[in-house]
Amino acid sequence: MIKWKVGVYLRLSSDDGDKMESNSITNQKNLINLFLKKEKDLKIYDYYIDDGFTGTDFNRPDFQRLLNDIKEGKINTVIVKDLSRFGRNYIEVGNYIEQVFPSYNVRFIAINDNVDSYKDPKSINNIIVPFKNLMNDEYARDISNKVRSVLNTKKANGEFIGSVAPYGYKKNPRDKHKLIIDKYASKIVKKIFKMILNGKSKTEVIDELNKFGILPPRLYQMQDTDYNFKVTEKTKYWDSKKLDKILKNQTYTGDLIQSKKRTISHKIHKVVENSFEDWIIIPNHHEAIISREDFNQVQDIIYDRDIKVNKNKEYDTFSGHLRCNDCGNSFTIKKIKKYEYYYCTSFLREKSCTNHSIKKEKLKEMVLNLINKQIELVIDIDMDIDRVISYNNINYDEEILETRLLDIDNNILKYEKLKEAIKDDLICKFITREEYTEYENEYNNCLKRLIREKKEISEKLKKINFKSDKNKEWINKFKENYKLQHLSKKVVDELIDDIYVYDNGNIKIVFKYEDEFFEAIDFLKKYNCDIIEKNCVNY
Repeated sequence: MIKWKVGVYLRLSSDDGDKMESNSITNQKNLINLFLKKEKDLKIYDYYIDDGFTGTDFNRPDFQRLLNDIKEGKINTVIVKDLSRFGRNYIEVGNYIEQVFPSYNVRFIAINDNVDSYKDPKSINNIIVPFKNLMNDEYARDISNKVRSVLNTKKANGEFIGSVAPYGYKKNPRDKHKLIIDKYASKIVKKIFKMILNGKSKTEVIDELNKFGILPPRLYQMQDTDYNFKVTEKTKYWDSKKLDKILKNQTYTGDLIQSKKRTISHKIHKVVENSFEDWIIIPNHHEAIISREDFNQVQDIIYDRDIKVNKNKEYDTFSGHLRCNDCGNSFTIKKIKKYEYYYCTSFLREKSCTNHSIKKEKLKEMVLNLINKQIELVIDIDMDIDRVISYNNINYDEEILETRLLDIDNNILKYEKLKEAIKDDLICKFITREEYTEYENEYNNCLKRLIREKKEISEKLKKINFKSDKNKEWINKFKENYKLQHLSKKVVDELIDDIYVYDNGNIKIVFKYEDEFFEAIDFLKKYNCDIIEKNCVNY
């Protein structure tokens, strides 16, 4: 007689919409224990409980422990309340119960679904099992979309939904979706910014923070919250990564910024960066710790330090960008008394060109003015593209299309497997010939629809897509600097290719992303959109 050593698997997750009392861990355990009382040959080895883990991801702690015990021969039977407790990913569930478990001679029982791979081996391949797995998969997808939609609505309404408030703030006890100042931590944030503004290096700031025993953000947050993480020797001290996170956090200006990252899908839980356009930004959401002026100045300081030639010399704001309109040579800076001027190098060295001099402060003022004009033009183009896309009902979200393609491929695979399953059911006389024909026609129709949709989406993806991440980038580079007040080398490097200086002191700016600009113009022309046709601004 076979000795059945049972691993009882229990799972609950609010992410899957598990709100019913019947799905609680206690009730799952009671139902399974009641079943085992009737099955005298089944002996419990251990309970494996994943409370709070989604069914679409099989990288769960106790599920992995269950697999390990299977591999070591400690258990040869797995019991769950139903298939949805085991998992909600159709492909993965099918792989485990049809391939992995049989390869280890493991008996699988899903009580409420009448599945028992030992007593009724055909129950694993019964048409009902794939159907239920498919329904569980779609249910998980639906719940995931609903949860994401609710969270995005909350973010758009200015509700903070993070588990832990940014360092320097804490959640309002009366409303956890609002941020209030943390008196102690905010002082540290102010101290950090002040030290940078006063000329201290990052290394000096880090050394001072560690010298006085100031706890890094995570350790500090662990004191008064449920927030927890693994403490190592590295996490005990401030370092450049922790400092940069503070210095580059726009939250301190009073803006709430969320959705900077996302999970790929309800099945693929990898976290990736969102494009800037997908960020949800609520200006002036909470009390600021750092003024916008000081914050922007610190960003410029950080950038300028990063492009140092050596310890004693830094690149000039316009280094690498200034050109003589007559001879095409570069410009160099020269100080005369208390003022700085740019001169054509040909004039200074060989007197082979005219005196193309321009005062540095005047040039900065002119360039700042022209950048702001170009930014406004780009914003107008972006709005026109949105208007055209909306009016012509163009699906421009490449990511959505690609995700849908993945879903279609998965669904095609599902229906192909369902077709194979009904063949087995017909052979085993679980269904009649008429039922088989009905199922086959239904699945073939679904497959035709999916294949047709796949072809349509593939064609869309071949076309130039003006709302793809690639095309968003150049527009966002300009939009990020809207109403620019301070000119820095960072901004010049990001937005400008060349600045041509005329003999009369006028300038011409050639902005970056010229090809993308003209592509956008051509796109708008196609739809007879009235748009200003120029990619250079002349002073």
